[in-house]
Amino acid sequence: MMPSLFSAVSGLTNHQTRMDVIGDNIANVNTIGFKGSRVSFATGFSQLLQAADGPTETRGGSNGIEVGLGMRISSIDRIFEQGNFENTGNRTDLAIQGDGFFVVGDGDNRYFTRSGNFQLDADGALLAAGGTYHVLGRLADKNGNMISSSSVEPIRLPFGEKDPARATTEVNYFCNLNANASTARTYTASIAFTADGNPAMSSTAINDLDQTTAPLDDGDVIRISGQNRNGNPVTLTFTYGAANDGTTLGALAARINSADGYNSAAEDGSTVSIDASGKLILRDNLRGTSVTTISMNFEDGSGTQASAMVLPTFVNTEAGMTGTHSASIYTYDSRGDQHKVEITFTQDVAQSNVWTWDIVVDDGAIDEINDRLSGNSGTVRFNTDGSLLQFEGGPLTFNPKEAQGMVINLNGGTVGTFDGITQFASPSTTIALNQDGHGMGVLQDFSVDATGKITGSYSNGISRTLGQIAVARFANPSGLQLAGENIYSGTVNSGDAMIGLESGNVNQIYSGYLELSTVDLAEQFTEMIIAQRGFQASARVITIADQLLNEVTQLKR
Repeated sequence: MMPSLFSAVSGLTNHQTRMDVIGDNIANVNTIGFKGSRVSFATGFSQLLQAADGPTETRGGSNGIEVGLGMRISSIDRIFEQGNFENTGNRTDLAIQGDGFFVVGDGDNRYFTRSGNFQLDADGALLAAGGTYHVLGRLADKNGNMISSSSVEPIRLPFGEKDPARATTEVNYFCNLNANASTARTYTASIAFTADGNPAMSSTAINDLDQTTAPLDDGDVIRISGQNRNGNPVTLTFTYGAANDGTTLGALAARINSADGYNSAAEDGSTVSIDASGKLILRDNLRGTSVTTISMNFEDGSGTQASAMVLPTFVNTEAGMTGTHSASIYTYDSRGDQHKVEITFTQDVAQSNVWTWDIVVDDGAIDEINDRLSGNSGTVRFNTDGSLLQFEGGPLTFNPKEAQGMVINLNGGTVGTFDGITQFASPSTTIALNQDGHGMGVLQDFSVDATGKITGSYSNGISRTLGQIAVARFANPSGLQLAGENIYSGTVNSGDAMIGLESGNVNQIYSGYLELSTVDLAEQFTEMIIAQRGFQASARVITIADQLLNEVTQLKR
């Protein structure tokens, strides 16, 4: 009878422990990063009344006879499952997606936590557990490079720290120069020459033109005047007649194109042609700036009869211009002063796929004499596919007042590729993409990315890596031991902490979020009912055993 009492007592005691665990879980339903626990039971010792007996030739075997002596707690396991995230918007609130732990310390010992409700103190130190522990990680050097050989140490953000000015050493250009930016100056006749209503051609006789109202005689004159591309005057006459300059429209065009006319054979000359509608078109041979003009007048000579002809005026239908495009960017000297660097590209109309460039610094305030400006002009050459062939000129050099001399490399891109300056028949997009200098700035803000890397934002627009939060992993997280303040310490069964910097592949850190408790109230209330029934049943066993013992004590009466 006594074993039943002791078994029931073990049931009472261990179900009470189960209730204690359930109560702890429910109490921490709103604790940041809390992981719930569960109690597992196992049978206790048993009393063997009769050992098992094997079968023989004459009789069968029999099972052993044993009586259980109650139950015990097999384990209390902490369930490290992923919790849901709550968006707080606070940049120092961090949550881990994965099986990692934040590493914190008090100077002597290291601890681990999933609770990322961190805060900053007056010194810029990132603290956990209400300010009790420092958040650990690795710090970066002054250039923003992680110090790989350093051990984890307290993360401290240097608010108010100055980022010194850095002189510009390179300007990168990423743009397109319009291959058709330059145009040839063109004049078009106001009326078309026709014969019987049809467009005239080079072979059409002048006297067959509808515009010839009275046939021309030998010696009649058409005077052409104007100026050529370079501004020199052009004056010539076309004398009608087979023995003179000719009798066809083509002969008139040839006279205009002659060497003493607009000299169509010269590179810088102009050429008259007859288009499909019968109009005379005068176009410069070269694209670019031009002052070409033309006009025509008819004079009746001393022929046997009066002659008359209607001649067109000429309209400037395309202005000759040289393609130019400019882009500017501000560079910085050693003191952080800005200097405007404006580059102007000019298309070379005498060479194919060639542009020249010139740079003006500070709208001309920086010059060759006073500031030793040099390397401010050059040439850009392109392949026929529009890719860069050669960027000649530079580096840009000048001496700003009261600052160190500047040497700026001008990067037009990689030869044979399209990663810099290109030349296509599309609108120019001349852009100075970036430069590597900056003025002095002060750390104002920071952000944390998915790998735990902390990036500082300075008032000069520069961003630089300040450090990275360390993440620890364990072979057996359930072997960790609670150390209070929602933090854990390692044990011999958790395995050694594998502390390192995350790449974002295994664990991801989310800034502005907190991981909520993993406690499921519905599950805990169900477990509470089960524990209650187990406790009640154990208590009932004690009551019944007491009644039986009482009956036994009454036998002597």
